Amino acid sequence: MRSKKLWFLTLVLCLVFSGSVLAQTQITFWHAMSGELGNAIDYLTAEFNAQNPDIVVESIYQGRYSDLNTKLVASLSARTTPTIAQVYENWTDAFFRNGVIAPLAEYMDLSDEEFNDYIEVFRGMNTWDGKLYTIPYNKSNWVLFYNADMIPTPPATVEEFLQISKEITAQTNGETRGFGMRPTLELFHAFLYVNGGDFLDDELNVTFNSPEGIEALELMIGMLDDGSALLIDGYENEAFGDNMIAMYIGSSAGMPHVENSVGDKFQFSTAPIPAGVRPGAPFMGTNIALFNAATEEERLAAGRFVKFITNTENTVYFAIKTGYLPVTYSGLNSAEYQQFLADNPHKAAVANLDAFGYGYWQPTIAAWEEARGVIGQAVERVFLGEPIESTLAEAQMLVEEAIEDMLSQRY
Repeated sequence: MRSKKLWFLTLVLCLVFSGSVLAQTQITFWHAMSGELGNAIDYLTAEFNAQNPDIVVESIYQGRYSDLNTKLVASLSARTTPTIAQVYENWTDAFFRNGVIAPLAEYMDLSDEEFNDYIEVFRGMNTWDGKLYTIPYNKSNWVLFYNADMIPTPPATVEEFLQISKEITAQTNGETRGFGMRPTLELFHAFLYVNGGDFLDDELNVTFNSPEGIEALELMIGMLDDGSALLIDGYENEAFGDNMIAMYIGSSAGMPHVENSVGDKFQFSTAPIPAGVRPGAPFMGTNIALFNAATEEERLAAGRFVKFITNTENTVYFAIKTGYLPVTYSGLNSAEYQQFLADNPHKAAVANLDAFGYGYWQPTIAAWEEARGVIGQAVERVFLGEPIESTLAEAQMLVEEAIEDMLSQRY
C-alpha cells in the first residue's frame, strides 16, 4: 500500500515538474556583441532567466554586424527568424517595408512614464508609422577627443578648432598635427551637419550635393593642404596615443581603445563636436527588433526581456561595462551613472545632456545601405584628388537611383 502511494506521489510530482518545463516560453536573441559587450549581454540574459523561470532566453552571437544582417535576411527566406535581434535603423526600414517585424513596444507593458523615459532622440530613431517599432539598445555618439596637456580648453566652434589645429602644428614643427582624419562618411557628415547641411531632407531629396556639402569637404581637404591635419592610415586612436595628432572626432564607443592607446603618456579628454552654424551630435548604434514569426507568448516574453535589459539598473550596468550610453533619462541621471562620470571626467562629453537636444542620426531608409556606400566612396575619391563638385553630383545621381528603387518596392 505504501509503495503504491509513493508511486502515485512520484507520478504527480513528475507531472507537475513536466508541466512547469512545458510552460516555459523559449525565445532567441541574435546579436553581434563579442568580448566585454558579449559578456555583459550574457550576464543580463542569465539574470533575466534566473528571475523569470517561465521564460528561457538564448542569446546567440552571430558574428559582426554584416554577418548578423546576412543571417537575418537568410532566416527570413528560410522562415527561421529569431524572436528578437539587434538591427540598425535602415535594416528596420527594410523589414518594416516587407512587413516582417512587429512593434516591440506594444508587448512591453510600458506605462506613459516608462515610454517617455526612453531618450527622445533614440525614440525618434526607432519610430515607424507613429509606433515605437524597435527599442534602442547600444547607443553611442561622436565626440572630439583631445590631448588635454596640449589643449587645456577644447574648441567650442569650428573657427576655434581650425585655429587650434594650426597652432598645435606650428608649435611642434609638425611633429604633432592639430587634427587627424580618415576619409569616412561619418566625418563628412559631422562637418556637413554643423555647416547646416545633411544627406537627405524629410522628403528624401538628396541635399549633400550643396554649398554646405562642398564647403565641408573643402574644409577637410584644406586642413590636409595647409598641414594642420594628418591623413591617418589606420585608426585615429593609435595616432592619437603616439602623439602624432592632438585631436580627432570619433565614436564614444571607441573609448576603451583610446584609453589603451594613450595609457599614462598624457591626459586626454572629450568635448562636443565644435559647432558651426549649428551644433551637432551624431548618434549611432543598434536597436532591438521583434520578428512577426514569433507567437503571442514569445512576443510577450520578448517584451519582458527587452524591458528588463533596458530598465534603469540594467541600462546603467551595460553602459558602464561597455562604454555605450544609457538609453533612458533615468539611467543617464542615476546616481550610479553620474558618479561614474565624475570618477572618469574624460568621458563627460559622452553623456553631454545638451547633445540630446540637438542630436541627429543617419538616414533610416532601407536604401541607406547602398547610399552610404556611394557617399563613402565619393569622399574617398575627393581625398584622392578628384573634383568635389562633379564627384558629389555623380554620388547624388546614384543615391537618387537607390531611393527610386526602394520606393518602387525593390526592398
